[in-house]
Amino acid sequence: MMWDDEVDVICCGTGFGGLATAIAATDAGLDVFVARPGQPAVNTTPGAWLGEGIDDPETREYFDGLTEDLGPRATAAPDADVTIRVMDDLKPAELSVPVAPFYGARLRDWASRCLLSPYGVLYTRILDRGTTPMRTPTGAEIDVKVIGAIEPDRGISASSAVNEWLLDQTRKRGIQISDGTSLERIVFEEGEIVGAVLTTADGPLALRAHHGLAIAMPSRHIAGRAHKLAEHGHSLHIALVGDSASRFGRVELLATDAAKPQRSGYCRVTRLHDGLHDAGRSHTRGGREVHGYPPLG
Repeated sequence: MMWDDEVDVICCGTGFGGLATAIAATDAGLDVFVARPGQPAVNTTPGAWLGEGIDDPETREYFDGLTEDLGPRATAAPDADVTIRVMDDLKPAELSVPVAPFYGARLRDWASRCLLSPYGVLYTRILDRGTTPMRTPTGAEIDVKVIGAIEPDRGISASSAVNEWLLDQTRKRGIQISDGTSLERIVFEEGEIVGAVLTTADGPLALRAHHGLAIAMPSRHIAGRAHKLAEHGHSLHIALVGDSASRFGRVELLATDAAKPQRSGYCRVTRLHDGLHDAGRSHTRGGREVHGYPPLG
């Protein structure tokens, strides 16, 4: 394979998950390329959970293999809510605590939630994503990468605040976005993902990716009522949240309130509705990678 360039991470799409991943990768010192698709092409793969319009056989096999246990794609409108997960603190989980058991049903539910969320993202790499294992007040283990914080007294809605923060931090980090650029196919060598070919206005662009790809879920056709950040009164941390056994993640807001003890032993998860925008533009470099055709999750 003749490569036009090499990067660490290719971020396909500038939805919330794509820009958050690009920021996290840039902060880790990785070289990121961010592709922002133009007008959507004719969908030649109706009903596909991933990679609408991509019909390259090897790429199609990879995407379909990730979602084959999910059944037909849900027809319901994507959930436009920002998840606010209330945590006791943001400390790493104790290593002495036994590893959580593997539950296939849990991973299927998590995968479908991320796929239908405008905040969702698919990583082609499971290991070494730079996340920290944390435990919710109920004892559930999640993988977290905190990338920033939002003050709760700002008079705007949560999704607008997250969108604004991502765009602002993308600009401040000098992350460039390649407009009119979309994924054409993933490149495999001996069953491993090594890069991708992107469609651009100037023709195909072959990029080697040392750490893999991050594919953001689209945030089009989203609407909802706006809830204000000030309604929560907590410190809100913007984070990429995932499961250690899953390739799927999403952007969430983590709320902590050190001044007040939790009244319940449960991790409270609430939602903030708002109209969303496809976050930002940028061309950066960062990373994730895959080995073989991974199972669901």
